[in-house]
Amino acid sequence: MREPMEALAWVWANLSTCTWTLLLSSVVLYFYRWVRERRQYHSIFSKMGVPYVKPHILYGSNHQLRGKGILSSEVIGKWVKKYGKVFGYYIGWKPTLVVSDLDMIKDILIKEFHNFANRPKLVIEAQPVVHTVVGLRDQRWKDVRSILAPTFSMVKMKHMAGIMNEKVDELLSIIGKKSNADEPIEWYSTYQGLTLDVISECALAMKTTCQRDQEKSEFFMAVRSFLKNAVNPAILVALYFRGFGKILSYISNRFALSGRMTQMIVNHLETVISMRRNGLHTKNVDVLQLMLEAAESRVDADGAALNGVSKEKPKRKLLSDEEIIANAWVFLLGGFETTANSLTYTTYLLAKHPEIQDKVYQELQDVIKDSNTNLTYEQVHKLTYLDQVFSEALRLHPACCDLPDEGGSGKYCRLANVLIPKEHDWCFVPIWFFQRDPEQGTDPEKFDPDRFFPEAKANSTRHPMFYIPLGAGPRNCVGLRFPQLGGKLTLARVLLNYRLDTCQETPNPLKFEIPTVAINPAEPVLIKANPRS
Repeated sequence: MREPMEALAWVWANLSTCTWTLLLSSVVLYFYRWVRERRQYHSIFSKMGVPYVKPHILYGSNHQLRGKGILSSEVIGKWVKKYGKVFGYYIGWKPTLVVSDLDMIKDILIKEFHNFANRPKLVIEAQPVVHTVVGLRDQRWKDVRSILAPTFSMVKMKHMAGIMNEKVDELLSIIGKKSNADEPIEWYSTYQGLTLDVISECALAMKTTCQRDQEKSEFFMAVRSFLKNAVNPAILVALYFRGFGKILSYISNRFALSGRMTQMIVNHLETVISMRRNGLHTKNVDVLQLMLEAAESRVDADGAALNGVSKEKPKRKLLSDEEIIANAWVFLLGGFETTANSLTYTTYLLAKHPEIQDKVYQELQDVIKDSNTNLTYEQVHKLTYLDQVFSEALRLHPACCDLPDEGGSGKYCRLANVLIPKEHDWCFVPIWFFQRDPEQGTDPEKFDPDRFFPEAKANSTRHPMFYIPLGAGPRNCVGLRFPQLGGKLTLARVLLNYRLDTCQETPNPLKFEIPTVAINPAEPVLIKANPRS
């Protein structure tokens, strides 16, 4: 029996000239068809009459947006100035329409939402993301969204305040130890630990110790690694080569290549759901329990719960276990970066602007007084100046740098004077750029909470779409009350007990990175916390 290398050599030697010619011709033909198809896609914006960034045949323009030291938000801003408020670029073969005209943004997100209701199709349609409000499409997305929305109502958030206070107690203990040692605190990782502890208990029914034992916590390290490496070589291959996404989706789902962190969460949630249904697990008032109760309700055609026994079957399906698990999972990923980032940036800005910090502290003393008390939803709601500060921090540092929507639900969709072919374009709304646009107000780079003073907002000539850090319209963040409550409650309790002061190690200016769509600090954010007398 021949050795493998000998067998290969024998095949090589015995291939006829005709066979070699056929193989070579097939390769050349495939390459020719690939180039021809790619050039056809890369001509879409030219045919639409839309200015666009000249694409590389393989990467499109994606290589200009990614890489060490490159901020896609800054690149997009430069392109807006060069090409105008509506222009195109390509991610591999896929055309992407950037819209920073606020009237057109209102059309995309609200007025013409029926034409832009879906997020772009996932590059790799893997579990569990296909069952989330991010991955679901059309009617099923509407159904799941309507079921999930009450889970994050004001009434439900009041119940979450207790868990948040418990985790902030741990945060204050950690801050106290650092403060007593006269050491600066690295706030980004500190807030990541806090956020993960809160969301794990609220959404996953999982008690974690990410604040106390970050380096020892396998879960904490797995979540950070997942988000840091979310755009991996497999994703890039699927972006650059049309059709590879389906192959990679099949491989991922067939062999359960979901990653360590995802599998940990899925296995845990499957166990908790089974135990709660069998009465073997405490039914706490958390996001998971609220989703389970929503899933087991009867719902009529209009989405209203049916009480009691009905002879008619529910007009639409409720949440499956896969959808419950998937949306708890995506709530963790979305809330983790959103909350940790907004807390970090607000802390940094308050330390850099002590006069604004003093005004926040004065309001806290007027409304709360006792620095050792747990805060209620109602108390946090009364902190109007803190809300202005939080809003201004989100204006300068939105939760994500852009919002993608898929254009064209019919054959064509007209947006102002642009005719968009069906499913050919991703419409990107560059939030980072237009929330800092000088056309919408003076000194856009200045940290000025008075922009959100109620009377100033009422008399402002700013466009209503100028400020949408968590999206707008039916596709806005379904759980936006959660990071807002958690963020303001945390800041209030920290500021009641400590004064935030910059130190020699505080970065100035702050550097950023965008591993996915969230804009993260690219370096440690070191700030001192000094006890208040």
